[in-house]
Amino acid sequence: MIWLRTWVQFPPPPPSFHVKNAGWTVDMRNEMATKKGMLIPLLIAFLASLAAKADDWKWSQYGLPKSELKTCIPDTRGKNDSWWIPYFHNKLKQPRKDLLFIGDSITDLWTYPADHRYPGGLNTWSRRYKEIATNFGVTGDKTQTVLWRLTEGKSLEGYAPKHIVLLIGINNLLQGDTPEDTATGIRAVVNYLRKVLPDSKVLLLGIFPCHSKPNDPIRAKIKAVNDQIKNPADSKSVYFADIGSVFLEKDGSITKEVMRDLLHLSPKGYEMWANALEPRLRVLFNGGN
Repeated sequence: MIWLRTWVQFPPPPPSFHVKNAGWTVDMRNEMATKKGMLIPLLIAFLASLAAKADDWKWSQYGLPKSELKTCIPDTRGKNDSWWIPYFHNKLKQPRKDLLFIGDSITDLWTYPADHRYPGGLNTWSRRYKEIATNFGVTGDKTQTVLWRLTEGKSLEGYAPKHIVLLIGINNLLQGDTPEDTATGIRAVVNYLRKVLPDSKVLLLGIFPCHSKPNDPIRAKIKAVNDQIKNPADSKSVYFADIGSVFLEKDGSITKEVMRDLLHLSPKGYEMWANALEPRLRVLFNGGN
């Protein structure tokens, strides 16, 4: 496997594989992994580690409700912290504008040029958002790492944007979290933003579709998440928009002209995103009117 620093949102593994001489059989179609005599102890140890992490975290310090879901426990990137922490700290040096984008690499790549190794949406960003927006997208992030950035990472310290665009959750799904847990993690991010920035308006975007075929299993998972987050509890300050259909062909497929690797947007895809955002941002700027 080739490790890419600027692209850690890998496609799902193949449907099934067998690790020689290790006794492991992994069937991604059934989302099961078995090893004779070890599955239950490993599962118990994993759940115990999550419970310990939940007990150890500073819930009261940040006014967050305690949770034992990993999608809701603020966390770092572990072995990737050596580049991840400096990377997002560098993001904090940007001029802080009234409009803030928060997300993963799909948001991060707004600021990559079209001729980059990983072509992004810089042309569109420079023309439409450079003067009015700050980009806090970080490649590979999930709900729990966004929560860590907002809390322990002090991303919002001294910063009170008037408007926030949030797009997060695809990495949770691609790396095995259920739609239910992913949706709960997204709501945790929204609730924390509402707590610390009560005067800010939040535009919560539904997770964008990915992979070429409309019947790809990830599409159903994305829809399940979006169905669960589409009715925010605080509808006066949080607005939901599912704009994913703009990236689809008439038959529901996705082309590499729009998503260069069937996950990340191409320069054309970023222009389409901006066009779809424009009327939603007008509503956001006008306080929902």
